[in-house]
Amino acid sequence: MSIDDFLYHLELSHFYQAIDDQTKAKRECLDGIKCLNSFSKGVTSKVSPRPPPGTTKTPTHTTTQIPPERLKLLSQYALNHYNNLSKPLSITEKLDWMCSRFSKAEIFPPVIEFSPDWTSHHTNFMDLDLPTPYQDQNKSIGKLPYEAEFRPVDIDDWSNQYEDLTSLYQDMLSNCSFVSSILAIVDSSSQFSLINMISPHTSNSKYKVILHFNGLPRIVTIDNRLPFLIGSNEDRNVFIKSFTDPQLYWPALIEKAYLKVMGDGYVFNGSNMANDTYMLTGWIPEIIKLQNGKLPNEFRWLWKYKQDGEIILGIGTGKISKKLSTHLKLISEHDYVIDRYNMAGNNLTLKNPWISNSLIDRFISINDLTCFRYLYVNWKPSNLFKYSYRQSFIYRVKDDCIFTHPQFTLKNNTIKEQEVWLLLERHLESSEQQPQGWINVGIFETSSKVLTPTQFRNINLSEETNNRLHLIKVKTQPRGSYTAVVSSNKNCNFTLTMFNNISSDFTFSKSKYLYNYTLPAIEGEWAEGSNGGNWSMSTYINNPQYDLIVKEPSKLIAVLYGEQEMQVNFHLFHSEKSRIGKKIHSFDKSKLLNNENYNSRFQLNNYNLMPGCYKLVVSGYDRSKGKFVLLLNSSSQLTIEKIPQNIGLFIRKKEFNWENTNRYKLYFELTTYRTRLSFHINHFNNSDKDYEILTNYRPAIRASIFDANTSMPIQINEKFDDSLYGVFIEAEIERVGTYILLIERFEIGLGRCVIEVGSNYRIELK
Repeated sequence: MSIDDFLYHLELSHFYQAIDDQTKAKRECLDGIKCLNSFSKGVTSKVSPRPPPGTTKTPTHTTTQIPPERLKLLSQYALNHYNNLSKPLSITEKLDWMCSRFSKAEIFPPVIEFSPDWTSHHTNFMDLDLPTPYQDQNKSIGKLPYEAEFRPVDIDDWSNQYEDLTSLYQDMLSNCSFVSSILAIVDSSSQFSLINMISPHTSNSKYKVILHFNGLPRIVTIDNRLPFLIGSNEDRNVFIKSFTDPQLYWPALIEKAYLKVMGDGYVFNGSNMANDTYMLTGWIPEIIKLQNGKLPNEFRWLWKYKQDGEIILGIGTGKISKKLSTHLKLISEHDYVIDRYNMAGNNLTLKNPWISNSLIDRFISINDLTCFRYLYVNWKPSNLFKYSYRQSFIYRVKDDCIFTHPQFTLKNNTIKEQEVWLLLERHLESSEQQPQGWINVGIFETSSKVLTPTQFRNINLSEETNNRLHLIKVKTQPRGSYTAVVSSNKNCNFTLTMFNNISSDFTFSKSKYLYNYTLPAIEGEWAEGSNGGNWSMSTYINNPQYDLIVKEPSKLIAVLYGEQEMQVNFHLFHSEKSRIGKKIHSFDKSKLLNNENYNSRFQLNNYNLMPGCYKLVVSGYDRSKGKFVLLLNSSSQLTIEKIPQNIGLFIRKKEFNWENTNRYKLYFELTTYRTRLSFHINHFNNSDKDYEILTNYRPAIRASIFDANTSMPIQINEKFDDSLYGVFIEAEIERVGTYILLIERFEIGLGRCVIEVGSNYRIELK
């Protein structure tokens, strides 16, 4: 058995731990420990370790000499890992490993650090003498845009000469962003070593490459097969080559690992230089949009940083017509390396990563940047910041309520202004699952969860971006608190990394509501019959209503969200205990606690409530149909209950026309003792409308109840009422029998009258 077998089991153990399969995690860890024991005794085995589901693994037969002190490190790591398998992992720790699997057959594990100078990427963990050549089973890397065949390459040339690396170029593969990144890294003064990304530095059928994606450095395993064009293009290349050293193949292996992660093999679907440089180096990416064909004002000091090896620079064109492209010798939507900068003339010399037949157009002198859209900057983190902290999380699109978005709060506890950088990374997945959408981060001046986009000042007004990496620079004020809100229109996983110079203890945490008590968000709907509209409509009282019970003084934040383009609002009214379970009958301003204007999409109000009963009514302005979400956050516990939509368990309706009369008798029969009744009487001026508005004419109406047999009054109402919302009569009748509801209007006239009768038992209208 080899040390590679131990690592194989250890990585699987981490993965199974992340998906909460402790049985398999323990089994894999123990298998790894057995490998260590066999290895330390000098025992070799021809038994293959158990592969993960859907994968195959070639058995190994040779051992590698490893110092005893390093074996001890591995043993200690494995034992510690085994002892910690029963301990819960954070979401970030889980996603570190869960997001390493792109398919059943492929895992891109995080780099494991056994000591500061010894990681799982070391040559010690490589099979250098496989009995049969390793062959990558990943199908995506086999995708080719041209007629080609994969051939194994024996790589004996591990030259790291500057001249050979600066001569690298792209040919028939349209991955200008990647090749430009390679060239810019080589050309920088950063001393970043590309060759150390790959292991081992010898001829082998299997290689491991470190790339930065999905939150941290990961290992991508590839074989030594490269695609060679055949037929009419056999003298061209579909992988990166050096025109000064044709046998320099190791950069093509890094390229292959990169293409494997991107998921479409050699059928490249595009990227940009900032993203690719981040993937190669882990340096913080920034994309600056160029305005008016000019470099940004800060470019001079950016160039100085570049010369000092602190940043890597690149530039990209926008879409250019073929005619203009030929005239300017520029390629449409293409990334270039910035080779030289003449401050006096504000002139750039660009290096083209693409070479077809000659080197004539390798360097281009540019004064006018009209055709260029982006400046790419990658910052060396260690030169700017002492500390970093990251959290990974899952984003699922439920609705567009900002309080459901991932939110993180940070606080500058120092007495000085501190600049903090936040890098949001959308995780890569398999090419079939790759989300294509926008992302954004809002930075709000608050120490609590943000409930609406306008609740607090947003100091980051950047536009949404379809790039998977998004950098936000925040100047935090002394003792200032800020909440970062992540938004996207696609389901995906994210990592948010914060860079700072405050302290190693400076972190961000999941945002909390301002108050301690939050009721579960209420999801409702304005549907047919409950889309009552605003309070100037007679149907306002048909809107969804809730009883709110407050038992002790409380501060309350109420938030309502409707669907896109809806104008929404809610009103809170004082009420009585006797009215619990019953809807309001009018818009009584004397009982109203707030009367805000309707607002597009969402509404928020703050209240200081005393103990008592309240009615909460949610409404849209124009009777639109749609769903809504209601959230209540309070300083003490509250109770909220939805009020039934109907005025009774059983509903009957009657309609008649006045026809220049002013009285109407509605006969109804009760067959059950102690029947409770609610009558809702509405006037309509037109036969084709089911609502009236505040300015419409309406007659004053009153109604009374009589025993039909004895003519004795059951309930007399002498007052006429012209309420927009209709007249309500409530009664409890002890005896069975036939009764009359006498409806009167103040003067004779026309119009339509609709009577809705709600009851706790069945009744009959005659």
